[in-house]
Amino acid sequence: MDTKTLIVAPKLQLRTGEWKRGPIQRSQWPSRRAKSKAYKFGPRYQWRIITFIACGYDCRVRILLNVEAQIFRATFGVTEDGETKVICDYEWHASEPGWHCHARCGRVAEIDAAKNRFGSIRLPSARNFHRRQDFKFGNTEINEVTAFNCAVTVFRIRQGGDLFP
Repeated sequence: MDTKTLIVAPKLQLRTGEWKRGPIQRSQWPSRRAKSKAYKFGPRYQWRIITFIACGYDCRVRILLNVEAQIFRATFGVTEDGETKVICDYEWHASEPGWHCHARCGRVAEIDAAKNRFGSIRLPSARNFHRRQDFKFGNTEINEVTAFNCAVTVFRIRQGGDLFP
């Protein structure tokens, strides 16, 4: 199973979670290897976890949002044996130009959970043209609603109609 197949696959047993602030519970994004600081974000950050099954895999998307600093990240992960393997990050932040994705395009079984971004490919490349340069989803500034809609659209979580934040 490769990353693209998993992203476009039908999603089952969908749970959308709610927006929260403060530390992310380890059970929401399981990892025995991650240090506790990987679960802590400042009070300006909001996060939300979406869980589902795709192609038999226990999957989740973590949405991280800081509207004030204009930071958005939707991380697609697959949880196996108590570890969440990051297979794709879709993000916007001021330190890198435009909307972009860090994808690990190999087979899910071959991805090492200990190396979250090692081996990923940035699309588009930092030096290439970026069509979308503003902190917007469509024509709307990013907020809780648009951040959620962006994540479910990018990772094709909308199945059988619209989801509501």
